[in-house]
Amino acid sequence: MSTAAAALPRVDGRHRNMALAAARRARAVELRTQGWTYQQIADELGYANRGAVYQAVSKALQGRTHEAVDSLRDLETARLDALQHGVWDRAMNGDVEAARAALRIIVARCRLLGLDAASLIREPDRSRTLVASKGK
Repeated sequence: MSTAAAALPRVDGRHRNMALAAARRARAVELRTQGWTYQQIADELGYANRGAVYQAVSKALQGRTHEAVDSLRDLETARLDALQHGVWDRAMNGDVEAARAALRIIVARCRLLGLDAASLIREPDRSRTLVASKGK
């Protein structure tokens, strides 16, 4: 391990493992914010694999209000904005593939920002059929 792992705090006592895990999770979020891949973070901080890093970062994103988490969320939102900007005009002009790409970007943004959580709450189906007719 290098200096990043060495920067983790020394904690003694019964809360040692929890404190070390929290510090390592915070460092993983910080490195991810800087653009490191999950595999690079795993190698740097001694995680078993990149999946473990992904889970640690996801846990931090779900439960922690930390500056690095907010920064990572902002960075990913900016990336999604740039991607959407790149396909938006073509999507609006009928390019089906661009429209699909825009939709995937929108879905990713909703997940990132937690806007899809409302879809987990099922409301009774109150849909109705709207029949439109031409006026005379």
